[in-house]
Amino acid sequence: MIGIIGALPREVDGLKKAMENVKVTKVSSIEFCSGTLCGVDVVVAEAGMGKVNAAVTAQTMILKYKPEFIVNIGVAGGLIKSLGVGDIVIADRTAEHDMDATALGDELGYITGLNRVYMDCDRELVELLRECTKKMGINTIVGTIVSGDQFIDSDDQRKRLTEVFNGVAAEMEGAAIGHVCAMNDVPFGVLRAISDGADSDSHMDYWTFCNMAANNSIKIIKGLLTRMGQKDSCRG
Repeated sequence: MIGIIGALPREVDGLKKAMENVKVTKVSSIEFCSGTLCGVDVVVAEAGMGKVNAAVTAQTMILKYKPEFIVNIGVAGGLIKSLGVGDIVIADRTAEHDMDATALGDELGYITGLNRVYMDCDRELVELLRECTKKMGINTIVGTIVSGDQFIDSDDQRKRLTEVFNGVAAEMEGAAIGHVCAMNDVPFGVLRAISDGADSDSHMDYWTFCNMAANNSIKIIKGLLTRMGQKDSCRG
C-alpha cells in the first residue's frame, strides 16, 4: 500500500474521486480513504495545513496502514527564479526551517534525536517521480524543499531559505512528514507544484494559481501509480 498526504482538499480530492473500492476511516479527526487507484492499493489523507497536522497524519497512517512509502503532494512557493507557476519540485531532501535552537549551539534546523538538519527522500522514488514529470513535459527541479509554520511572502524570507538551506521551494508540511518517516524508517518523497513566487505578491498568486498547480501534482501521482501498477501486472 502507498500512502499519499496532502494538506488541503484541492490537493487530494482529484485522487479520491478516481479511487475504487473506497473505505473511509476517521482517526483523530482525519479521514483516511483507502482503496485502489490506477491498479495500486493506496491510502489518501487530507492533513490540514502545518507541521503538526502533517506529523499526526503521517504517524497515524504508518501505524494503521503500514504503507510501503509515503508521498506528500500539493503546492509550494518557488524560491528560485527558474521556477514558474505550475512547475514541479521533487525533493531530494527536506528541512524544517523554523526549527531554531541556535541559542543552545545547534545549527539552524537541527533536529535533536534524529541528530540532523536534512531528511533524505527515497532515491528510487525521486527518480520515478522525475521520470513521470519528464514524460509529461513539465519543467521540473530536484532539490531541497523547506517547511515551516509560516507562509513565505517576502524577499528577506526567501533569501534566508536559499542561503541557509539551499532551498528551492517552501511549504508547510513536507519536512514534518519526512521527520516522522525518518523516525519510523519509512521511505518518503515530496512532490510540489509551484503556486507562487514566495514574494510580496504570493498571497494573491496563491489563490489565483493554486488549483492549477495542485492539479499538476495530482496528474504526476496518477502517472506514478499507473507505472507501478503496470510493473506489478508484469510480475504477475
